[in-house]
Amino acid sequence: MEPNRDLDTFGNLLLRGNLQSVIIDHGERVKRLMDNGLEFGAALEGVTSDLYALRWGPTEVPIYNLLGLFSQIVPAQRLKYHAFAEFFIDGKVPVDGKDLSGTTALSHCFSTKPSFDLGYAQILYSAGADVNSRNRFGATVAHEIVMVYGNEPEVLRRATAALEWFLTHGGSVDIADGDGTAARVLVSRFRMLSSVVQKEDSRRKAAGASSCSLCGRGEEKLLSCSRCKTAKYCSPAVRACQKLDWPRHKKLCKC
Repeated sequence: MEPNRDLDTFGNLLLRGNLQSVIIDHGERVKRLMDNGLEFGAALEGVTSDLYALRWGPTEVPIYNLLGLFSQIVPAQRLKYHAFAEFFIDGKVPVDGKDLSGTTALSHCFSTKPSFDLGYAQILYSAGADVNSRNRFGATVAHEIVMVYGNEPEVLRRATAALEWFLTHGGSVDIADGDGTAARVLVSRFRMLSSVVQKEDSRRKAAGASSCSLCGRGEEKLLSCSRCKTAKYCSPAVRACQKLDWPRHKKLCKC
């Protein structure tokens, strides 16, 4: 992202970090649609759709990804960009937009290369962002997190913190990428990362049938695999856990 090259008027407005200006801009967008004959509710929905569709730069960065990038470009204004995100979330702008690589803002902000912002990750996660979202190559962020080169303590610390966040928020290291490789296969190279996975494996095993077989969560009612009646999954209306787990589970599933 090069602001001078890639940002339009609205992008520059966001970069400046003035929430009141963003709120005014939002109101003006609604008014323009109402002036064109839409009712207030329809105008709000139209603005929400327009904001969700916006993209910037050669990698087609959507709005929440852009705010994450701004936090890297102007770190002193990080909390202001978080406030922008919360404003757009309150306005029902979906948080699942993807850039050209097929990566969401949530995936970028608990990634370790180069961004790492667990505060922003929590905002997006609480708004419904999918921790197991896959990019255009079929990989989750776990695949990137465990690709650690060297043994630098700070690199390993960040990777460990990112993996812990991923797993404790319903992430799975058993989702295969487009080449059929799951992140779990790569974890064993590093003791710190292996211990994180083992700890979460133990927690999920202890939870048993009260937790989803893929994400380990159990806050909603779980549904049984219709074939084996043993594996439990979140409702497909909530998450695509069963679909994501099928390539692994079908090898174990028995009537």
